[in-house]
Amino acid sequence: MRIREHLSYANVAATLALVGVIGGGGAYAASKIGSSDIRNGSIRSADLKNKKAVRGIDVKPNALGGRQIKERSLDLSSLVAVAGDEPVGCNPGPAFDACAEAALELERPAQLLAIATGGHRSEGGPSKAVCQVRVDGAPSALSAAPGEEASDNTSISATDGFARTIVTPQRVAAGRHLVSLACQELSGDARIENPTLAVLAVRGG
Repeated sequence: MRIREHLSYANVAATLALVGVIGGGGAYAASKIGSSDIRNGSIRSADLKNKKAVRGIDVKPNALGGRQIKERSLDLSSLVAVAGDEPVGCNPGPAFDACAEAALELERPAQLLAIATGGHRSEGGPSKAVCQVRVDGAPSALSAAPGEEASDNTSISATDGFARTIVTPQRVAAGRHLVSLACQELSGDARIENPTLAVLAVRGG
């Protein structure tokens, strides 16, 4: 009875108006909030709707680091290419012969890291050879020069090992490239056992 005594058209109208301001007015205000209305650093992850808040367009290029990225989720084929070759043996002649070679097809320019190893042995007397890593036929600055000066003391099971590692100083162009371990016989009958070539192309961003 007491509630009915205090109800009037004015009271009801005022109450409905207040609800409208709180409800509709709040939605209006939310739709009008801009960057200038938010204090820097005040928005937290808990305030964002999962999977529907920050997108790629919202992130500054190259702003994220390794701790923010799950590396296993990346497609490394767009960054790195690998090739290699491991023949059984090589009998180089007086001119340079490719004892091992690997081809790479690059979608974009890249630097190359090439690692070449092998073993030299002499056949029937002392011998000498020279081996170098070549990219598209162009030799690297340094070469390996395995060999024996006076006597034949190497065999197929006990070779004179050598290794060469190069990094191209500049990126090579996109397209097909041939990297090789090329060897030349300088004296005697030189053999290159188990030549191995591994090439890594880092394309980068």
